[in-house]
Amino acid sequence: MNTLLKTNRGFWKYFLLGIITLGIYPLYIIHAFAKETNIACEGDGQHTRGLLGVILLSLITLGIYGIIWEYKIIERRNNYTIRNNMPSRLTGVLYLLTFFILGQITLGIMHLVVLVKFLHQQNDVNQIHNSKIVQVAKQN
Repeated sequence: MNTLLKTNRGFWKYFLLGIITLGIYPLYIIHAFAKETNIACEGDGQHTRGLLGVILLSLITLGIYGIIWEYKIIERRNNYTIRNNMPSRLTGVLYLLTFFILGQITLGIMHLVVLVKFLHQQNDVNQIHNSKIVQVAKQN
């Protein structure tokens, strides 16, 4: 797909827009990240569920699916960056360690660190995707 994807998402924008929109912006991010990951990682045989799927399955599983969704999107994007010779920012294992252990020990500070890495990992995936589109356009 020849769509250029956003590469400028950061923590402060996420934080402030989350407050201003009363929590709607983080829901938009779930939607956008699922869509962008599916576009950039097309051809890897996987599909990332969008917002409606995440909400419904998280409700049914009492929040467990939300954890699984984040783990799976992190791993999918991690594999994509590694395949494209970019160092890994975040792995599913670090996410799970932070969610269940490190986040509590550090009084939530590690949750913020992982959130920053989560946002930047999507920027990396989108940047790789965009550079491929530009490269193809130059060849034509």
